[in-house]
Amino acid sequence: MAKPKPEITFRPVEWKILPEWYVLVTLPDAKELRIGGFKTEANAREWIARSSAAWIKEHNERKRART
Repeated sequence: MAKPKPEITFRPVEWKILPEWYVLVTLPDAKELRIGGFKTEANAREWIARSSAAWIKEHNERKRART
């Protein structure tokens, strides 16, 4: 049976030390990145809905350029 291809996931998370939110990005290799500066959870979720696909495309292009 073939293994499912790991996906990139996005999840809004509240900063514990600041009154802000960030998007936690988990990459297939289990590396995590934070995209921050969102005032509310709704703003972080909106970024995920509107911008995460473009972020993945840019991330993959940068990754290919390094190899």
